[in-house]
Amino acid sequence: MILNSEKRDKPLGLRDYAGWGLWTAGFLLEAVADYQKTVFKADPDNAGKFISTGLWSISRHPNYLGEILLWAGLYLSSSSVMSGYQHLSVISPIFVYLLLTRISGVPILERQGMKRYGKDPAYLDYVKNTALLLPGFW
Repeated sequence: MILNSEKRDKPLGLRDYAGWGLWTAGFLLEAVADYQKTVFKADPDNAGKFISTGLWSISRHPNYLGEILLWAGLYLSSSSVMSGYQHLSVISPIFVYLLLTRISGVPILERQGMKRYGKDPAYLDYVKNTALLLPGFW
């Protein structure tokens, strides 16, 4: 909304393309992770099991990582034409990150996972050896 009222027409730059690339990566990550989980849950042989295949083998919450990247990419691409107070819109991707990693999303699912599978050695191994969100970092 902030940028839609602007009359500036700047040429596309590196930040625009980087932001779009980040948005696309986030969108695809979230979509593929959600699809993989849907397919996993639809298989009756997986009843009562946790998913640890596909993207879920490298991140315990790849769909949330995708959502965070998507919003960060949107901010990055739009920030190339922002000025002054418009940069305050960085609050949006920060809010999504904090909401998913500190308030809802990850904390709730981690507690539910431990409650449901916490006695399963395979799950404990999965938790110990699989990144919470971003492989190699967190």
